[in-house]
Amino acid sequence: MHPTTQLLQEARDRVTFPIQELTKLIYGNEETYQTFMKAQKIIANEPSIRNHPDYHNWGRKEQIIKSYEKIRIMHQHFNLSNAAHWAPLLSLFQGTTPSAVSFGMTVPALRFLGTDEQFNLWGPKFLTMEIVAAYAQTEIGHGSDVQNLETTATYNTQTNDFILHTPSVSAVKFWPGELGFLSNYALVYAKLIFNGKNKGVHPFMVQIRDNSTHKPLKGVAVGDIGPKLGYSTKDNGFLAFDNYRIPLNSLLARYVRIENGQFSRHGNEKISYASMMVSRQLIIFIYPRMAAQSLTVAIRYSITRQQFTNDKGVENSVLEYQTQQDKLLPRLATCYGMIFVGLRIMELVDDNFHRVLKKDFSTFQQSHAILSALKAWSSQWVVDTAEWCRLSCGGHGYAHYSGIPAIYFDTAPNVTLEGENQVMYLQVARYLLKVLQYVEKNPEKVPFYFNFVLHIKETLANQSTEYGQLLKLTLTIQLINVAKRIKESMGTGKNFQQVWNEVVGVQLLSVAQRYAEYFTYLVFQEQIQSANSSVKEILQQLCDLYSLQVILDNPNTLIESGRINGEQFKQLNEAKIELLNKIKPQALGLVEAFNFNDNALRTCIGCHDGKPYEHIYEWTTKENSVNIKGVPQAVNDLMGTKIKARL
Repeated sequence: MHPTTQLLQEARDRVTFPIQELTKLIYGNEETYQTFMKAQKIIANEPSIRNHPDYHNWGRKEQIIKSYEKIRIMHQHFNLSNAAHWAPLLSLFQGTTPSAVSFGMTVPALRFLGTDEQFNLWGPKFLTMEIVAAYAQTEIGHGSDVQNLETTATYNTQTNDFILHTPSVSAVKFWPGELGFLSNYALVYAKLIFNGKNKGVHPFMVQIRDNSTHKPLKGVAVGDIGPKLGYSTKDNGFLAFDNYRIPLNSLLARYVRIENGQFSRHGNEKISYASMMVSRQLIIFIYPRMAAQSLTVAIRYSITRQQFTNDKGVENSVLEYQTQQDKLLPRLATCYGMIFVGLRIMELVDDNFHRVLKKDFSTFQQSHAILSALKAWSSQWVVDTAEWCRLSCGGHGYAHYSGIPAIYFDTAPNVTLEGENQVMYLQVARYLLKVLQYVEKNPEKVPFYFNFVLHIKETLANQSTEYGQLLKLTLTIQLINVAKRIKESMGTGKNFQQVWNEVVGVQLLSVAQRYAEYFTYLVFQEQIQSANSSVKEILQQLCDLYSLQVILDNPNTLIESGRINGEQFKQLNEAKIELLNKIKPQALGLVEAFNFNDNALRTCIGCHDGKPYEHIYEWTTKENSVNIKGVPQAVNDLMGTKIKARL
């Protein structure tokens, strides 16, 4: 057996739990798992769409065109209107997935904000991709501040239609994905002007390109905004209107409408945030699985990569070093927590939407707060994990052939898009303070995943150093402290907005993140309780390592409050080292439970056969188009100039 292959096989032999039992938990249900496995197989076996070693030598246009070809072929195999079918593709393709915005944001918005007649008019055309529609909300001058968008849709009483207009450069729609080339429609968010009065921002379904030629329609300026950090194949675009007329039924009219010359509202306007909730749940559900890809590569490579001899004169696998374990194993533990959170979030959001369709908004605010917290925390964590995995692979981690740099680039935008993370955290903090106010007068209003506020006295009195208790204690103390600080600051003459913006901002961000960490712990424990007995032990070890790492990363609250002393802090560190030792022999099984094939990993250093060096050399010599095309003429021209250096 090949030496490095043998190292990987020996590591597989050391795994003591049934890997398939974890795989079942990771994918949640059989349909999602089988769809994922089918997609992996199709992409790997279809030469025209399989991931290509030379991909990062291609130009951006070539990458974009290839992504369209991929989605066309996949559309023949899957129902891309079903999130269970297309969502897994986001982690399998090189580059981003075309139509993800259209299916993931615009279709849900149409379903929840449009009338049944409007959905029946446009919905079927999305399924056949006769319509691909960008979600055109963000403007050059306005991102998270939706209420101050400048684009206007003015109702014309004489013609019974709207005039859509971009009044300034700062009002140009900017950044919407799939707007640059692909979309022929856009869901445009604009201020509705009725009888000279601003009726707020509302969505309009607008055709922007000709159905036959795909050229922009008269009165529409649209195109691609250019290269970015990550998302190279996503055609983020700009869109401007010059007094562009659109019909009355362009206004999505389930909750607002114009009839007989009268403007009226119906139902709860909060539903307008529904489509953003869908995109955030997908970020939470999909992208930790891309972190799982980077961890799979890094841990396999850390087993096959040997550096420096031990006392027996044999080179050690890099994973044998405690420092390497410290880079990777706590992140592997957290990855499991993140994946479980993604599954739970899908259930919570699905339940919320079914309620909303029945005009029941009882879980809407809770869902929004949880989504905001976990979108912010998970998106940053995924980017950080890709970076740490890259660093853990040494020099080869820097190369695109490792598969890891692309994961970093394709996940980095999530920190900002669909809700900038600091803004998300501030919304979570606002809800936490609101829930805290329920305790005395309306305790029945406190939702399940926030019920820690109902047990503040017990939490503060509990002297246990059990990890879940310490996470809850940290969250509780920080929430009490920020509420107290707000009250005291307002007593000095500052108004609430001044205190919020100028006094407690850093505390608000911290308490929101502590909530995300505690929520992840709660969901982790739920999964352990429902898991097969054969994997409960390893899952508990992962949960303990996750919890310990969170506590050790942010111990200030516990130390400053006197809840843990130096000796206890030392014991926590020792407990972490003990867990690293227990989890290390299981590490390969834990990443192989994700069940990515080599094509999906897009790597030559983390392949299943454990031959990183052979694959590196093969990709470099046989797949690198820079080498294949021979010596560029510019090199000969340069070498022939006999330049005299100036010293």
